Amino acid sequence: MSFLKYRSDTKKCRTSVPGEKDSGFTLVETLIALTLVSLIGIPVFMVFSDTVTFTAKIKDLTRWNKELIQLERVLRKSVSEIEIPFWIDNIEVTEEAGTVSVPYWNGDVNSFFEIKIEDNVLKIITPRGSTVFKGYDGFEFDFLKDGGFRTVGLSIIIKKEKKEDVKFQCALGSVGRGLFNENE
Repeated sequence: MSFLKYRSDTKKCRTSVPGEKDSGFTLVETLIALTLVSLIGIPVFMVFSDTVTFTAKIKDLTRWNKELIQLERVLRKSVSEIEIPFWIDNIEVTEEAGTVSVPYWNGDVNSFFEIKIEDNVLKIITPRGSTVFKGYDGFEFDFLKDGGFRTVGLSIIIKKEKKEDVKFQCALGSVGRGLFNENE
């Protein structure tokens, strides 16, 4: 049974149980407890925060790697269907602002493999259709030559803001097969 007790020295009302001392935490005990909780809580919060940041970076890199894998498959498949006749030394490549067109897609001089960039969209176009990749800034294009200066493939460097440039070397269909070892 508890009752209200008035202490004249503090002029406060307190609830107490007869026969027991006043129990409670002093200000010093409370401050020590808060200090200990914060000393334990801050590192735990920092680990949690780092984990969230790390997870976001991993998700971004995973997305980027998946996109690069898809881009590489499309480029290799499309370029492998360029079949330049062996008697052709110089290929007439059309280069306009942001677009490169390579003839002899499937061996036909009037069919083209095109790669173009416009409005940060990279497009790979063949007579079979086109594939679009968003968020790219540009590309560089060059031919790969063998020892006899014969064209055997294409070198394409893809540029994306805040990412490292990525270089793809793709073998042509008729002459490039077997020249590029997958282990290199």
